Amino acid sequence: MACSHEYYKLMHEYLDENMPLTEAKKFEAHMQECPACEQHLKELKKTVAIVQSASHFEAPEGLTREVMNQLPKQNQSQKWQNWLRRHPFLVTAAAFFLVFLLSLSAGFDGEEEIMVKGDGHFIVDESRKVVIIPEDSTIQGDLLIRNGNVEVNGEIEGDITVIHGEHLQASTARIAGDIEEVNNTMEWIWYEIKEFSREVLPFSSNGEEE
Repeated sequence: MACSHEYYKLMHEYLDENMPLTEAKKFEAHMQECPACEQHLKELKKTVAIVQSASHFEAPEGLTREVMNQLPKQNQSQKWQNWLRRHPFLVTAAAFFLVFLLSLSAGFDGEEEIMVKGDGHFIVDESRKVVIIPEDSTIQGDLLIRNGNVEVNGEIEGDITVIHGEHLQASTARIAGDIEEVNNTMEWIWYEIKEFSREVLPFSSNGEEE
């Protein structure tokens, strides 16, 4: 019938009880006159009743797990992309750390001039690029040499760090601390990370001393 399509739309409003009273009476009168619409309305009522009764049933235990197991598995690239979307902060932190490492590696070969940092008497031989600690000299604390070798004949009360160089020590040398040579990019990055940690987290070293 020509009326069917129009009244089919009204059936949902009628079943939801959203139809004004006057229109509802007209709708019910039409249902009595139109067998096709009346039959369709009965089928809709049955469907609604089935859905409402089904809401009282509980799904079997493990049904959700079984359904998920039947779904297509994600490949590794999809899992990785989903993980990145769920952890934007970690992605940002990793990117920052990568830039940090790249900046450190770029600074490894950036200087050629010999540099010495230490408290005490020492001799710098520019032609040989050697820092000499005389036999009767004492370096109080740590000694840092960059872009040169160190020849120790005297006393070092702390650590020795040689970057882009080597250490040589005579039989008269007395070194209280550790000796570290940094001659490749990975050693340089690790050295800079340790120095950064000491500056940013000074309490960690204090805690170890206690």
